[in-house]
Amino acid sequence: MKFLRSAVVAACLFLTLGAAAPPVEDPEGTLVEALVVAPRTPGPAWWKVSDGDTTVWILAMPEGGLPPGVAWDQSVVARRLKGANSLIQGASMTAGVRDIPALLKLRGQLRSKTPLEASLPPALRDRFVADRTRLGKPAKRYAEWSPLAAGLMLMGDSRAKGRWGHPDNDVRRLAKKAKVPLRSGARYDAVPFLRKALAGLTPAIQQQCLESALDDIDDAGRVRPAAQGWARGDVRSALSGPRAFERCVLLLSGGGDIWRRASRDQTQDIAEALKKPGHSVALVGLRRLLAQDGVLAQLRARGLTVTGPGDAAP
Repeated sequence: MKFLRSAVVAACLFLTLGAAAPPVEDPEGTLVEALVVAPRTPGPAWWKVSDGDTTVWILAMPEGGLPPGVAWDQSVVARRLKGANSLIQGASMTAGVRDIPALLKLRGQLRSKTPLEASLPPALRDRFVADRTRLGKPAKRYAEWSPLAAGLMLMGDSRAKGRWGHPDNDVRRLAKKAKVPLRSGARYDAVPFLRKALAGLTPAIQQQCLESALDDIDDAGRVRPAAQGWARGDVRSALSGPRAFERCVLLLSGGGDIWRRASRDQTQDIAEALKKPGHSVALVGLRRLLAQDGVLAQLRARGLTVTGPGDAAP
């Protein structure tokens, strides 16, 4: 439902990325440095959580998709999925058919009667025009949208060329092949979050969101090295990708609260999986995993044994 994209993508981006810059709180900004280590297995970095006769292997997922041409070694995940009790996934925002009227109303809040470029300060307008021109996009494509929506659209346009990879889809495909049950994470109603988020939007926040989107587009040269770092298990490189637009998401009302809620819920899902003998596989975003109050920290606070990619692993 493409007509809902401008509203729903803002919520989805938060759940998959979730970050900010001072003075806005940034729950993923402070990482546990001791966890930023290199793996001893091929491909992306893994963590292991164990409790008696049960193990959950956690695959740290990249901060976004993989650019065209960046492949990753799937042999380890295929091996660990064999005989697994479940594949544990992260939280997600949901909306149903009954939510369409409310979402259409929220979508309307992202429209603008004033042409976008006429509403922007000169410096920001010049940056926006330069980027859309470089991407070959006409002014009319964004003219009726707010700066926040235009930023989302322009970021999507900047990634439209080539086929981007999505490792979570690859893992789900391997899980289905291995007949591993998919365990969905917590699901949150998108409408209340979006209502609260959009109600707090101001022209200043809107412009900051657009500026952040332009920062990420202009800094796109860091995306490929970060993706390549993730693919080879170089955690430090994987964390080096641009994060500017994520600041916009935590400027939205309720952003920090939903990040903490999603982290707690995913931690609980992993802890629940440890109650069944055998092993499971979990997918957790890299920064959500390594944050000071992230999933690994919460698992350790429960008294569970956590080992990292620098430790020997079968």
